[in-house]
Amino acid sequence: MAKKSLTLYPNQTAQMTALGERIRLARLRRKLTTTLFAERMGVSRETLRRVENGDPTVAFGSYLSALQTLGLAHDIDHLANEDVLGRKLQDVSLATKSKRSSISSTLKLPRNTGVTENTFQVNAPSLINQIMAKYKNKPSSDDKG
Repeated sequence: MAKKSLTLYPNQTAQMTALGERIRLARLRRKLTTTLFAERMGVSRETLRRVENGDPTVAFGSYLSALQTLGLAHDIDHLANEDVLGRKLQDVSLATKSKRSSISSTLKLPRNTGVTENTFQVNAPSLINQIMAKYKNKPSSDDKG
């Protein structure tokens, strides 16, 4: 069976290359040879070369092993740590039923098409902006005037 190739966008390729370069520089700062570093990682020198070149087909575990060997594995904990868009989408889905119906009327959701609110898909950032604009202009309940 032929090996499936991995296609990345140019910015993703640049990110992988930059990661490999940072790993290579960290190895050189520690004055570790490729032979010693690959041995400590538990991989071949060829795999290490591919990691340092940012090859996206190398297993993620090899990148993690390189970071662990360098004492930088804790950096992995920062990947995808803040999911701002996901939290906003979650907040929208947790809105009360009355808020959902007002959101639907704001979005002009068709009522007679058989499409329910749960299956109606909209552009998430657009939805969030509409909701934030609607509630931004409302006076808070404790305002007197």
